Amino acid sequence: MNKSAISVAILLALSGCAQQAAQPKVVPENAVSMRGDLARQERILQQKAFAVESAPTQQRQTPVITLDHYARNLVHDLMANHHRVEEQAMVAVTDLAFLDSDLQHGSVFTNHLSEAIIYDLHLFGVPVLDFKVTDYIRVTEKGDFVLSRDFSELSAELPIKYVVTGTVTRHQAGVMLNARLIQIDNKRVISAARTFVPAAVYNAILQQRQDNSLKLKQG
Repeated sequence: MNKSAISVAILLALSGCAQQAAQPKVVPENAVSMRGDLARQERILQQKAFAVESAPTQQRQTPVITLDHYARNLVHDLMANHHRVEEQAMVAVTDLAFLDSDLQHGSVFTNHLSEAIIYDLHLFGVPVLDFKVTDYIRVTEKGDFVLSRDFSELSAELPIKYVVTGTVTRHQAGVMLNARLIQIDNKRVISAARTFVPAAVYNAILQQRQDNSLKLKQG
């Protein structure tokens, strides 16, 4: 055998080895072998799908935005005319009444809204007077309290010059809040604000109260 024949045989042998090396490996069907951004997105989708399937079906979905955010918007708008208010004058906050009532009806929603407004007014440096504070601490088996809604337990006269009040209008998609800052002696509207609260945020507070009632009845 001449040298040229030997060279051809060697080349054929090397090319055969290269073809064998280039052949793809056999991967089992149930194996996971993914790389790159596309594979990463697929893994994320798989994880999300698994999380959804494994989540309890009765788990409550808590809204990301709470009523406190809408109360803050109201206070920001009300304080846009804060320069017209005496700096050290006391401000009281009442419940916003439902518009389709005799303006004497609130709810746990309006109760919480007034609490949130008090908080944000305080952050603005506004002197807020809490007229529901009694002159004593009531010690009971259910707890120790200083707040009351009994008119006979509250002070008859307080140095309140301004009051935050307003109305709540029920809507199919939520509730409309109309708030105003009023000078109590002449009934003058110093400033006004409006915001819309979606039904999910409105119902979240009512649902929590209903759950508490159910737990008490079951206990």
